Amino acid sequence: MELNLADIQGNLLRGYRFTHARHLALGITDPAAARQLLGDLVSGDEGRTPQITTDEHWNDRPDYRLNIGLTWTGLQALGVPEGTLADFPPAFAQGPAARAEQPDPDFPTAVGLGDIGDSAPENWTLGGPTTDPAHILLSLYTEEHRAPSLDAISDRLRKCLGAARLTEVWTQDANTLPEKKVHFGYVDGIAQPDIEGGHGRPIPDMQPKAKVGDFLLGCGYVNSYGGNFIGNLPAALADNGSYGAFRILRQDVEGFERLLDAWAEEWGLERETVAAKLLGRWRNGTPLTLVPEAYSAQPKIPAHTLNAFDYAPSDANPGVFDDADGRRCPIGSHIRRLNPRSSLVTGQPHTRRIVRRGMPYGPPYDPQAPGDDQERGLMGLFLCGDLELQYEFLLRVWANEDLATPGLRGTRDPIIGAQPQTGGEFTVRTNDGHDPIVMTGLPRLVRTRGSLYCFIPGIGGLRYLSELDEGAGA
Repeated sequence: MELNLADIQGNLLRGYRFTHARHLALGITDPAAARQLLGDLVSGDEGRTPQITTDEHWNDRPDYRLNIGLTWTGLQALGVPEGTLADFPPAFAQGPAARAEQPDPDFPTAVGLGDIGDSAPENWTLGGPTTDPAHILLSLYTEEHRAPSLDAISDRLRKCLGAARLTEVWTQDANTLPEKKVHFGYVDGIAQPDIEGGHGRPIPDMQPKAKVGDFLLGCGYVNSYGGNFIGNLPAALADNGSYGAFRILRQDVEGFERLLDAWAEEWGLERETVAAKLLGRWRNGTPLTLVPEAYSAQPKIPAHTLNAFDYAPSDANPGVFDDADGRRCPIGSHIRRLNPRSSLVTGQPHTRRIVRRGMPYGPPYDPQAPGDDQERGLMGLFLCGDLELQYEFLLRVWANEDLATPGLRGTRDPIIGAQPQTGGEFTVRTNDGHDPIVMTGLPRLVRTRGSLYCFIPGIGGLRYLSELDEGAGA
């Protein structure tokens, strides 16, 4: 299927791999001026107004990339008619703060999206009940080491925002760390869905191509369920649109490193082995299922093979090592819980895929200077066609529910899970008399600092919004 790349916002089908980002959450005070700005951002003006980036190919690497998303209340503030607003999915309309508080009648002890305790919405800096309403999320990406432009383009952008009477309710910068690692020391951004009709990707894997309808709305696309996530939304607004969950995640790096020390000493394991078991990859990105022993003793595998693995044989790959018992890669490891590949956990395989775009924020952690009281973490944008079926399912079920599956019973995701106050558990299979070992006292390592649900229109959808009639939503 040939996609209209000029109508699709960038950063969806392929990541930018830029080194710096600035995210700005905005409030609308003048709907007409805000609509005018949307049209200006689509058209762009080299000397005045930065331009929204599409997914078209570029020959010369640009100095910046710019994307936009709108919350449900943002669409309401722009003047989208009430009938159209009612056709958006409930998860998007309610937003992450409200969704975090919804109980699951089938799992009365469940923690939902994991946003409880310190991670509860009332403690958020963005998108919570005590923060200023956020209607628009603008994300600006640059490469400061190649062409410093973040501040200059931000100045141009802010002049446009001021003229449109938009208020800047929240701003946060992010930048990549050396070797493309996150603060926990893992190489990130390795595994992404290979979307039908998309650009492909540099690191192929053994999973089937993802349906384009799992990520883009309308245009006759088909999703994994044989339908289309556009629902009753008008094509002029929703074609080539997507949904994004923006999430600010604070990482307790000092607590993570202490955990590696404690469990390594308690169980007679190398620290890096403990780190690898928790994630499912060695910290340099090598998957455990391909290199189960200490990586330092193994030859380096080529970068293009970092995703060439599965956890169970399939019709497409019958010769794959069967790691059903998790002796190589623990069943409860982070990457295996959130993407079980052909190893069935619950539901149909390969149907819960999301596109992950993330970048660290905060200063690098210095193990020689712990306790610096600096906040550091990850700002992630998780893209999909249905927030409830894809993104929320991963958090509610695979990350945080007590699944009746060997290796998962009584546990939550070891990296992002909302662990009990008494500490969580993590099970590791071994090939000796200690098998299996149950590691206890797992603290919560990642806390939510804020979240927004955004509709990310195609270019045609942005034009549709910019041309809404005054009072159309009345």
